[in-house]
Amino acid sequence: MLELVHSHWRRQEVCKVRCRGVPTVDMDNVCYHLEQKTGGKIIRRTGGIVYLFRGRNYNPRIRPRYPVMLWKPATPVYPKLIQEAPEGLTKEEAEELRLQGQNLLPICRLARNGIFLSLVKDVRDAFELSYLVKVNCRGLEPSDYKKIGAKLKDLVPCVLLSFDNEQILMWRGKDWKSRYHTPFSLVPKISTKDAESSSYSGETDDGDSESKANEVALSSKMMSLWKRALESNRALLLDETELTPDSLLERIEEFGGLSQAAEHSYPAWVITGGGANDTTSETKNNTDEDEEDGEYDEKDHDLWEEGESPVPFGALPVDLMAERLHRGI
Repeated sequence: MLELVHSHWRRQEVCKVRCRGVPTVDMDNVCYHLEQKTGGKIIRRTGGIVYLFRGRNYNPRIRPRYPVMLWKPATPVYPKLIQEAPEGLTKEEAEELRLQGQNLLPICRLARNGIFLSLVKDVRDAFELSYLVKVNCRGLEPSDYKKIGAKLKDLVPCVLLSFDNEQILMWRGKDWKSRYHTPFSLVPKISTKDAESSSYSGETDDGDSESKANEVALSSKMMSLWKRALESNRALLLDETELTPDSLLERIEEFGGLSQAAEHSYPAWVITGGGANDTTSETKNNTDEDEEDGEYDEKDHDLWEEGESPVPFGALPVDLMAERLHRGI
């Protein structure tokens, strides 16, 4: 590849390198080694395509020469990616996680010779909601998805559990920390007393500081807005933070139906006492009161009377059909 880059630089100043497959998982590493080993400079990078500039003072006569390799070097011996007892787990716990991962839906499917620029970000986002993540690699070579698993282990980071059924099963590990200050929830868990005490008291104990690590001190205005949203059924407070994506979606759909029903419903007219006779008598009394107050308008009554049609009789197609039926045609 380095020889090809220099042969292109003899004719043009810029060489285009198109990357596909496993190297696109970590494009920063690819760009770093291209610049270090060729002596050029990357001037543009779009997706898996890299534009490599040779430089202003490039001289093809002084360029480095690479010896032609007449034999293939021995492949290095790497440690096993899948272990029976991974980091921080026993064999029983690892087998239980593998059994749970069999019913887990993959977050994406990797195509052959595809571009996997957002794979690391997708896995990190999935770990925010679930401690297990699966990636479907059906159609890829075993060596390719094993290399992808090794890249994800270093970049995410995560613990690899299995490559069974052409799928990568990963566990986020015991030392995993969320990228956000609070756990994932629609409304943060905090009370007004805790907010006031945390804002006014400057000194806290060690035990209290650990218990309030995930809490956030908020202003009274924000607390009043959240309280109003909870009372009006426009916000939902989640007690459980470790929810699967499917269960979280069900909770959100149920809450959406309840919030819409509460927002678009009106108070019913409840009548105490008898049945239909009472309702008719009350309606009559209401109409009599409206007439006495002058609120009843005769124009509203005239709207319900039949008006003269602007179309003369017999001009519509329906009238012609009725006339033919009457004549027996």
